[in-house]
Amino acid sequence: MSRLSLAQPTAIQGTGREWMLDQKVETDVATNLVFVFVRLNNLNSPNYYVVPRADAVKYVSENHKKWLATPGRLGRAHQDNPMRKFADAENEYLDRWENLGLD
Repeated sequence: MSRLSLAQPTAIQGTGREWMLDQKVETDVATNLVFVFVRLNNLNSPNYYVVPRADAVKYVSENHKKWLATPGRLGRAHQDNPMRKFADAENEYLDRWENLGLD
């Protein structure tokens, strides 16, 4: 039986769909890691986004590369930093509890 690992849940209080992660997410080698992102909806009923590690890593890596390639304020280049952003604008992972693989 394979063992499932859950990353520390990340929550946002508002109604946005973006969560901040550390660059370590890109180098973690756990193959059975699943992220559960929580949107608290201003303390109304929360939403849960269940994201397999590989999907989260792909998104944050591509998103960070795009951010670095896009000019910032006054046309200046963005400086690399350890912060990464995950977003699910299309609700692709909303309530996708089957991604836990617990069947």
